[in-house]
Amino acid sequence: MKKILLIATGGTIASRETEHGLRPALSAGDLRAAMGVKDAAVETLDLLSLDSTNITPTHWERIAQCVAGRRQAHDGIIITHGTDTMAYTAAALYYMLEHIACPVVLTGAQRPLGMEGSDAEANLRLAARAALSGHSGVMIAFGGRIIHGNAAKKIHSRADDAFRSIGRAEIDLNEAPIPPSAPFHLNETLERRVAVLRLYPGMSPDAVTSCIRNGCRGIIIEGYGLGSVPTGDAEESFLPALQLAYEAGCTVVLTTQCIDGGADIRRYEVGVRAAELGVLSGGSLPIEALYALLMQRLAEQPEGRPLRSLESIAQ
Repeated sequence: MKKILLIATGGTIASRETEHGLRPALSAGDLRAAMGVKDAAVETLDLLSLDSTNITPTHWERIAQCVAGRRQAHDGIIITHGTDTMAYTAAALYYMLEHIACPVVLTGAQRPLGMEGSDAEANLRLAARAALSGHSGVMIAFGGRIIHGNAAKKIHSRADDAFRSIGRAEIDLNEAPIPPSAPFHLNETLERRVAVLRLYPGMSPDAVTSCIRNGCRGIIIEGYGLGSVPTGDAEESFLPALQLAYEAGCTVVLTTQCIDGGADIRRYEVGVRAAELGVLSGGSLPIEALYALLMQRLAEQPEGRPLRSLESIAQ
């Protein structure tokens, strides 16, 4: 008989009403029956009980270590999680649990299990199907969709199908599973000194220099269009700040504020000039995946040396 491990971390799916609003209260054992699994054994583990707003990289490391330690004893692993930062957690686990052979499936709900009209049971059943599918890797099962862990973005605050896949096709559980191309490796630490800045008209490049002076090893700038920042014709060019980042050994990645289409900083001068100063392009990855990836890659990079390429992150 196949075995599933159900890890609970909190979130709306496990919440109950309190005088101050919804708060996680249910255990993994409380959630197990709603999965509807009859042909597999389900083990439960209560790892965290948090609103996902309170999830941090320290929790990602703890979850990754837990999964790595139990992966060989189970055919699939389900992690219940709040929706607000689920895409960030999925991306972090995607890069930390490199080449994991079993499915690691994150799911949650927009309304608590047991509430009238809740989507919790449907999502748990979808997650169970994914966990028993034989497909490998980290994924999100939510609202009828199965999404790769480094491609998910929450695009709606309330809808049952709140998540979309960015830059990658969704996973079809009816297709034949593709095994990992290399042995499993746990990337167990993350570099915390990474900042994300969203560009807006009139924004001062001092925001970049401030990050550098505060010791950031990585900065992601959500630029416009294909990924661009103000340069020579602007009232305040970002180029001197980007030069300072390069000299300080800080990796800068330019991505786009657009949901679809990705970044390509080799097309317009406002991107090319940045690339000439060592700035990297975020490609088609959503910001959630870029943030997690940069934290993981910088943890392996010697201090003071910026990353020269992100090409090895190809999906």
